[in-house]
Amino acid sequence: MEVGIDILDTARMEHLTDKKTFLNKFFSQKEIDYIESAPQSSKAVVMAGYYSCKEAFLKACGIGIGRGIDLKDICIDYTDLGRPIITLTGKANLKFKELGYNFITCSISDSNNITVAICIVY
Repeated sequence: MEVGIDILDTARMEHLTDKKTFLNKFFSQKEIDYIESAPQSSKAVVMAGYYSCKEAFLKACGIGIGRGIDLKDICIDYTDLGRPIITLTGKANLKFKELGYNFITCSISDSNNITVAICIVY
């Protein structure tokens, strides 16, 4: 079992909410659709939560950003009850299995322009 955590100043996402190049580079189409459907006042918070959770996942796996895993292959979604879940595709899924992990659990929180995510892989 490994743990990763990430904290992000939500304001870092404020100027990126409508930047298609940024969105397409780091988020899946499902995530982009959700971001674009959110009220303007919530877009940066949603983006920060997604991004922070992806980083926490990579840290839990012992992989850093830019080390061969496309962030679009780490997709954050939510259960009907609002619990975040991670779905992996492509190289992220291959690496996860190669590392011998089978399960992922995560949590995302935000308050006063700070977003934090934690991820446990086992």
